[in-house]
Amino acid sequence: MAADKIICHCKQVSYLDIRKAMIKGARTLDEIKEMTGAATGCGRCAGEVEKILASVCGCKGVSLETVVNAVNNGANTTDAVAEETGAGSCCGRCKVLVENVIELKR
Repeated sequence: MAADKIICHCKQVSYLDIRKAMIKGARTLDEIKEMTGAATGCGRCAGEVEKILASVCGCKGVSLETVVNAVNNGANTTDAVAEETGAGSCCGRCKVLVENVIELKR
């Protein structure tokens, strides 16, 4: 998905804005709402925001749940997560988010 794609038209929140909030620890729709304002207008974008929240690595199609499970099972580096899940093994754009998942364990 293009980083500059507007997801929330009411508040002009882009895909990248949502990903940046995730890197800062947002993992729920309420946390995204608080950090970005997305889905606080008409709310039609909430489903799209939830889809973004559920994904860590678009290249390999790796979910947040899969990465969290890998971390909880002992993957404590981005390389270990990449080996176990594939996340971060292609273009590398998701590595910062993977690092945050490792740090927060969520």
